[in-house]
Amino acid sequence: MKRMNKSLTAAGLLLTLFLAPGCALFLIGGGVAGGMAISKDTIEGNVDKNLDKVWKASREVIMQEGFIRLEDKAHGTIEAEVRKSEVEVTARQLTAQTVQIHVKARKGYKLIPDMKLANELYNKIAQKIK
Repeated sequence: MKRMNKSLTAAGLLLTLFLAPGCALFLIGGGVAGGMAISKDTIEGNVDKNLDKVWKASREVIMQEGFIRLEDKAHGTIEAEVRKSEVEVTARQLTAQTVQIHVKARKGYKLIPDMKLANELYNKIAQKIK
C-alpha cells in the first residue's frame, strides 16, 4: 500500500509539473534563478548595491518607460503607469550591502498580471545598476 501511495504522489507531482509549470517551479526550488524570484505578478531580486543607486536606477527606468504617479523614497516605493499597466517598484535595504527589488505590474484595472512588463522593467533596472 505504501508503494502505491508513493507512486500516486509521484504521479501527482508530475501532473502538477505538467499542468502548472510556473507554480511547480516553486515546489522544486526552481523559482529562484540568479537571485530572482517570480510570483503571480511580481519579479523580485536581491542586488549587492547601495539603496540610493537602486532608487535612482529605478526612477530613471520608470521615467523612460512611462510616468511616475507617486514616489516615496523614505519607503522605497514608486507607483507608475507604463504601457497602460499599473507598476509598483519597491526597493528595500535588507542588509548593509543588499537591496531587495520588487517590480509588480498589472493591467486591465489591476486585474491581470503583466509579467512580461514586470520582467522587462526588472531587467532594465538590474542592467542600469551594474
